[in-house]
Amino acid sequence: SKAAHQEGGEKMEIYKIVPLSDNLWAIDEIGKTVMYVVNGTEKALLLDTGFGFVPLREVVRSLCGEKPVVVVNSHGHGDHNSGNNQFDVVHVGRFDEPASHAIVTPEDRVQFQQLFFEQFTAQGGSLPEWNPGPAPCVAVLCDGDRIDLGGYSFEVLECPGHSPGSIALFEETHRWLFTGDLLLTWEVWGQLEGSTALCVYQKSLERLAQYESRVDKVFPAHWVDPCGFPSYQLPPRILSLYAQGTARIVSGEDKGVPYPFGGKPMRCAFFEIGGMVYDPTRIGLA
Repeated sequence: SKAAHQEGGEKMEIYKIVPLSDNLWAIDEIGKTVMYVVNGTEKALLLDTGFGFVPLREVVRSLCGEKPVVVVNSHGHGDHNSGNNQFDVVHVGRFDEPASHAIVTPEDRVQFQQLFFEQFTAQGGSLPEWNPGPAPCVAVLCDGDRIDLGGYSFEVLECPGHSPGSIALFEETHRWLFTGDLLLTWEVWGQLEGSTALCVYQKSLERLAQYESRVDKVFPAHWVDPCGFPSYQLPPRILSLYAQGTARIVSGEDKGVPYPFGGKPMRCAFFEIGGMVYDPTRIGLA
């Protein structure tokens, strides 16, 4: 259930598979990004493809057997879709479809090394050759679409914010909500060049907060846990914490603190769990 690379000494895991519930697993890739697998009676779901170091076809087959696999990206960023080229078809929110055809440039590779790979390699981990790329076919998902696996039925919720095409997946019967990078246990980047205006992000978070009484577990696409929560699982109240916290930024009640990013004067407001980095020039209100 795991792969490791290191010559001598304790081996560093490239990925680990963590059972979360019957027919639900997290795949944690170099401690930096998280994918999820759900095993239905008719189909399997793979949510996100990470950096692409994991042999995802083989991993999903080992967990779910030979059934068809529906591959979905929570959004179109490279730490969640670089393994798309392992599959013929990948689904993504309609407004992130353009980004899902992007080829990783040499400049991107340097940035990824610095942001994501440096710690792993500094601790002695050895990564295989990195060969990220898009799927031959990128299919779009729209608000209200359903993904039926047999025994599990996911509703697609369009939640523009962290990216224009970010989506969440809601499974009503099992009371699960998969939220991608929309909210985390540390500060979310809502200030990226491709992020929406913060008032748009706020509306998405307000929408997710309406699901708080309908879910028992919230599954984010990254995991660092300073709070002692069960692995890869956030409490439902994080939905209202993010909605209310971001509303305070938009209203001007919370001015945040300086958060230097890329040489630009961003700010960050911290919540009881996590927080929001934002561009004060991109609140989006007159």
